Formats: sequence, structure tokens, C-alpha cells
Amino acid sequence: MSGKPIISRTRLASLSPRAALALLLGVLALIGVGLALPPTSHTGGAPDGGDAVLYRQITARVAQGEHYYSAVALEHRASGYPLKPFTAVRPPFLAEATAMLGPTIADLLLRLLAVAAGVATAVRLAPKLRSPWREIAILLSATSGIVFMRSGMWVWHEIWAGLLITLALACRTERRWRLSVALGLAAALIRELAFPFLIVMAVAAWAGGARREMRAWIAAALITLACLALHMLAVDRIVRPSDVTSSGWLALGGWRFDLALARQSSLLIGLPAWVAAIATPLALLGWAAWPGRYALRVAASLGLWMTAFLLLGRPDNAYWGFLFAPLLPVGLAMAPPALLDLVTAARLRRSTLAARAG
Repeated sequence: MSGKPIISRTRLASLSPRAALALLLGVLALIGVGLALPPTSHTGGAPDGGDAVLYRQITARVAQGEHYYSAVALEHRASGYPLKPFTAVRPPFLAEATAMLGPTIADLLLRLLAVAAGVATAVRLAPKLRSPWREIAILLSATSGIVFMRSGMWVWHEIWAGLLITLALACRTERRWRLSVALGLAAALIRELAFPFLIVMAVAAWAGGARREMRAWIAAALITLACLALHMLAVDRIVRPSDVTSSGWLALGGWRFDLALARQSSLLIGLPAWVAAIATPLALLGWAAWPGRYALRVAASLGLWMTAFLLLGRPDNAYWGFLFAPLLPVGLAMAPPALLDLVTAARLRRSTLAARAG
């Protein structure tokens, strides 16, 4: 660790006073909106919740030898769940894998994945942070997956996808990126909401001049789209005219829904809603401000998801926050240096104006 440089300044230190002031006001505005319109108390993702029971029953049928889409049709109709459009049905990969493994092994693997993702994130960040922010980052990385340690959480597709993405980001380097591509592809095949991550990584590779890596991420995206097309055809074969149609996901939940998603993290799930209103903008600022391509990729992924979820997602979809629950809170470790640089840059404008007035 001693041989690696410790970063003392964030990318915000180079902002112009005007830009720094605008960004500071933007962060304060987000906090103000969150405090005025706190997220709903609805917290999805319990191991015994309605969706969890559905996924568990489908997996049990597959484990008994039933075809996945036949099991989906029976369980969705029995519970009144929609079968239209095809995105109302989860892709088959997680159910088929966990059906072979069994609940006990699936729980164990999920816990091991959570530990691996937390350790990899801490290892990636710790060498570049000064004390006490280094210790805070390690603590947040280590605790980000605690909520996933509960028995039965293996049923949630978003948890697997989020942890795979977290590990993919942490293990990716300029020379070693193939494992990262494989992990990202696995995440997108489990849950299509992870697809934007593949696009972020492809664009980042293109911007960095890594053409071979860019092509690999594009190939992963194309494989995901092909599998989604096959999934759509399979669902169409089991749908009846009388089947329930989803009410849609264009709910325009805005920042309030984003905060509900952010509360799915281990840090915020048990705390009052106003804590998420303050912590979420600061965590995003911390990731966006921290130098380096790793933090930039994390910030771009978080930003793309949270921008999309301003428009998409119903209140009962709060468990979508599991996608970025292992990553978002860790940004709080970088938030204090980012705020210091931001305030310092903004104050330069006041000093300049005072000098001109004098």
C-alpha cells in the first residue's frame, strides 16, 4: 500500500468558481427536495415478501423438473401476477441455477459473493484514501452487503446483479478486464435492469482507447439482447388473452423514488427517511468527485440508473435499489474531501469578486 500514491484532492478542485457554486447549490437543492418530499416508507425486498414467494415457488417447480416457462405461467396466474408484457417475467437463468443448487447452497453463494464484492471494493479504494476516510470506506464496503446475509435473499435477481456489477467494477483494470466483462454479462442475463452497465463500460472503454475491451462489452450487450429476444418469444408462447397485463413502469416517481431505492442499502434501510435525503446526494457527489477511472465508471453507472428511475418504477419496485445498494453508500467516504474542494473552489469566486470591488 505504501508504494501507491494517496490522492488528497478530488476532481472538483479544478472546477471554476462558477461551476463549483452551481454544483454546490445543486447538491443542496437535492437535499432540500428530499427533506421536503421524503421517500415513502415502502421497503421492498424482504425474503418473505410477495414477489419473493412467487420466485421461490417458481424455482421449486423447476427443481422438481418442470419447465421454467410452464412454472411461470402457473404461478403468475395463481397469484394474479401479470404475464404481459414479457418484461413482467424474469429471465430464467437465476431460477434454473438456484433450482440445481438448492436454497441452502444458493444462500451460501450469495453471502460469499457479498463478501467478495465488499472486499474487492475496499481493496480498490483503500490505497488511494487518507485516514480517516480510508477506514470509513473499508467499513462501508464491509457492511454494504449485510442486508443480503438474511436467509432466503437468494430469490432476488437485483441482489445477484448488483453484487456481480460491484465485483466487475472493482476487479477491472487496464490489463485485466475479461473477468469484469464476464461478471457484467452474468448480471445482465440475470436481470435486464443491469443492461445499462454494459453500455457504460463499453463507452468508458471507447473513451479510454481500449478498443478490444470495448468490443468485448459490445459483444456482451448483444448477447444480452439476443437472450432477451428469446425470452420474449418464450413468454409470448405461454400468454393467453385473459392474462393480467402490467400497469406499466412509467410512474414518474422523480427524486422521491430514487431515495426510496437508495434506502435498500444496508446503511439506510433501518434509518429514518430524512437520513437518505441527506446521504444520497452526498454519496453521489463523493463517487463523482473522486479521481480515477474506477470511480468515474461507478459514478456513471449510478447516474444512469438514478436518472432512468426518475421516470421508471412504481413505489412497489423499491427493491430495484438492490442493484446499486452495495456501491452507493461507499461514496460517503469520499464526500467530505469532495465537499471541502467544492466549497474552497466556490469561495474563490467570492474572493475574486471582493478583489475586483477593492
